Amino acid sequence: MKIQAQTYNRFVNQHQLIKSYIDNLSPDAINNKLSPEKRSIHETVAFICRYQYIFLDRLNRMLNETTPSFKKYNAVADEEYHAYACRSTGALLHELYRVRDEIKILINQLDTHQCARTGIHEKKGKMNVSEWLDFFLLQESKHLYKIFKMAGSYLKTIENNKSKNPLLKV
Repeated sequence: MKIQAQTYNRFVNQHQLIKSYIDNLSPDAINNKLSPEKRSIHETVAFICRYQYIFLDRLNRMLNETTPSFKKYNAVADEEYHAYACRSTGALLHELYRVRDEIKILINQLDTHQCARTGIHEKKGKMNVSEWLDFFLLQESKHLYKIFKMAGSYLKTIENNKSKNPLLKV
């Protein structure tokens, strides 16, 4: 079993959507929360960046250990996540792209036997490397969707403010 081409292509490209979602946003739109209990766009980017390292660690453990077990990732309890959230969005995006390239190189080197190695997620159960990659991409896409929605909400608010007061420069 090898990684499917469609899965690999998503892994190579999916994260690049972030930049297109936030390019036209002000720093306030990126850093402010729409609601107190939710993450901001910036915090979501920090989560995605940190979660890549969690995935890389899990991948390495699956390749070097016999069926390791993993708990559900909890950013609130992760000191490293909080350090990531203190960095600039630009620095996070740079790190995200760099680490994605590292993981991509590792994935390209995997043979059939390595792709079949497994790890156990406390909620999802036993999955092979290919399934873990799909799981990672689904988790990431959920957060990309959140960024997409938040960016759209900010842009809609700006448009509404302009239509209420055409002299207002937002």
